[in-house]
Amino acid sequence: MTVPRLKRIKVSSEQGLGNWLAKNSEKGEVLLVTCGKKSPDKFISSEQVRLILSEHGWSAGSSYTLKGNLVGHVAKHA
Repeated sequence: MTVPRLKRIKVSSEQGLGNWLAKNSEKGEVLLVTCGKKSPDKFISSEQVRLILSEHGWSAGSSYTLKGNLVGHVAKHA
């Protein structure tokens, strides 16, 4: 599966993700990049990403394993 070429936004905490979403209501899609389980201090589960997105009027798309310990989550502003 090919990772889509989208603007990448790196987030390392649930609060950081929520803050970014509150400040950015741009139309279109972005790729939210989070750390995987090997980095427990920065790990955000896919379920938490989906929940936080929905709380801010965004929807979650596919998730992708990126290089290293990173996960990309496609997010679209509703």
